[in-house]
Amino acid sequence: MIFDSLTSCRQYCPMHKYFRAAFDFLERATREDLPTGRYELEGTELFAMVQEYNSNLPDGALFEGHRRYIDLQYVMSGVEYMEASAPSYTEIETDYNAEKDVLFFQDHTAPVTCTVHAGEFVIFFPHDIHKPGLCVNRRPAPVKKIVVKIAV
Repeated sequence: MIFDSLTSCRQYCPMHKYFRAAFDFLERATREDLPTGRYELEGTELFAMVQEYNSNLPDGALFEGHRRYIDLQYVMSGVEYMEASAPSYTEIETDYNAEKDVLFFQDHTAPVTCTVHAGEFVIFFPHDIHKPGLCVNRRPAPVKKIVVKIAV
């Protein structure tokens, strides 16, 4: 897991062949305030989803994991709380759904946590199970976020 500000993103570009294109898209999306929707960048290898929603209470939320994609989650506006863990600290809740590239895990009592403000991002690798979209101080609030899916 990586947690940082978009102003520092370029240092991560050498880590993956699509990170530069992903960060270029985030900078453009912020500058142009792109509307919600799916954006194809490199077909199924690299795409982004601009989302708007109210952050959620953590009650009943499950950790999610992916096998085919890295999640780069960038908060454009608002703030949300995210949790992360290693899969070895919890049990699988659902079978892997290959079509949606997701599998869910039971809750974990001591996850790594971060509060992600506008202009900040978190990168979750396939070995990082995560629970994003949570509200801060149990107060749901509007969030505009971009999730970039990067093929491993």
